[in-house]
Amino acid sequence: MAIIKICCPKCGQKVSGDESYCGRIVECPVCSSDIRFPGERKEGWNSEQSSVPATGESFADPVPIPPKKEEKKVYFSVKDRPAGESDEEDATEVPSPLWGSISIVSGVLAVVTCVGGVIFAPLAIAFGHTALARARRSEVQPAPGQTLGAVGLTIGYASLVLTLLILIVAVSFKDSIQELIHAIFRIKAQS
Repeated sequence: MAIIKICCPKCGQKVSGDESYCGRIVECPVCSSDIRFPGERKEGWNSEQSSVPATGESFADPVPIPPKKEEKKVYFSVKDRPAGESDEEDATEVPSPLWGSISIVSGVLAVVTCVGGVIFAPLAIAFGHTALARARRSEVQPAPGQTLGAVGLTIGYASLVLTLLILIVAVSFKDSIQELIHAIFRIKAQS
């Protein structure tokens, strides 16, 4: 018998089965979503029932085939959706990776610029949370922009904490820092 190997459309888990699984829908062992094995199901005969029964025995009733589920249509943007399908409930829109991209760029700018942490860190945090919220609601997993949003969110929080610590130290030791700066300028002026 031939072994059929397929991947779960949601989580990518590999599942295998023999020819008797053709046309069947099985549950993914990882994410519990439905996985449909390709091919047509042979009615009435299983691999266990392929031999002729002894006299007086009858064949068991065939396993009922569950009705086919309608596949959801996936669109990458509202522009890709045809005009007549705008109100269709079974159409899924894939979230844009734009929110995650903005989050990570803002996080990097918060780290790279010295005083930009005050401005860019909150932006990275806000856009990171937005990207993760949209990814959670998406039926396509992993959602585009989810990883970018998580990294941008982490960088944004780290940059915000670092900026706040620097500001607290600067305010606490203001007099010492001013004396140090004046001493450095005096040494440079004398040389």
